[in-house]
Amino acid sequence: MSTSTEQVPNPPPGLPQKKTSGKVLACMAIIVIVSSSTFWLLQNRNSNPTPGQHQAKPSATSLTSIPTWTVTAFKPSPLAIFFDMFAGNFHGWSLGNNDGYFRFMVNDSLILSTMNPNSTLVESFPTITNLDNYVVSIDFMINQADARDSMGLYLRGDSTLDHDYRIDINGNNTLDIAKEYLDTRQSGQTELLVPPAPSAYLKPLGHANTLTVFMIGPTIIAEINNIVVMTTTDSEYTNGQIALFARHHSSPRGIVVSFTRAEIDRLASPFMRPTPTPTLTPTASPGQP
Repeated sequence: MSTSTEQVPNPPPGLPQKKTSGKVLACMAIIVIVSSSTFWLLQNRNSNPTPGQHQAKPSATSLTSIPTWTVTAFKPSPLAIFFDMFAGNFHGWSLGNNDGYFRFMVNDSLILSTMNPNSTLVESFPTITNLDNYVVSIDFMINQADARDSMGLYLRGDSTLDHDYRIDINGNNTLDIAKEYLDTRQSGQTELLVPPAPSAYLKPLGHANTLTVFMIGPTIIAEINNIVVMTTTDSEYTNGQIALFARHHSSPRGIVVSFTRAEIDRLASPFMRPTPTPTLTPTASPGQP
């Protein structure tokens, strides 16, 4: 509650001061109570879990990390086959909170958070199940994480995401390109196609970034804030699903990531490449730091 420092003038001498009757005060109290109750009910109605699911309420720690910025108007490309700025769940993203995992939309943002150690929260793009060549772009902010946490994209993944390519944005302000697969014992393995490397174009924790990835045949090209930072080639996976993820290692607070745009575009041509820019970071190659 705020208080004004403006002084109210005294009434002229000889004039009686108006007194507030008891009835008026009682009416005012009732209005305040009803307004407060209505606001509380609306807040609880908006935070009800998805029907049919038993869901935990977000902790106070995770809620304090929710962004409050206003998204600038953005127009999708004519080549867009999927576009969302999270003003509402019109596309049918999987939302809900359960056992330390949180997926919800607020302030025109999709929020992913996990508090569970050594866990990954996956959010598959809805209605988009099997794509080969495309450009995918996300606007995101890592609101809370430690150096060993990460977030990013799964690309050309199978239905269980046991075989896929993965773009990692790590809590220590590095990024990498990985390939996941099952070995002969059906145990999950990760091969780093491009090892973790810092980039001057990747803004740190608490700042908005754009990650854009070109999937063109066997070539994978990653841009950070419209600057090419990594390229690699691998021909094993040719199509599959796209998914967002947030991975938590072991810090007490967990990881909180917010997304304000997700877009998938068709390639303008099969020979499309990102437009060169005057100042590029050195392009990392497989096997080089």
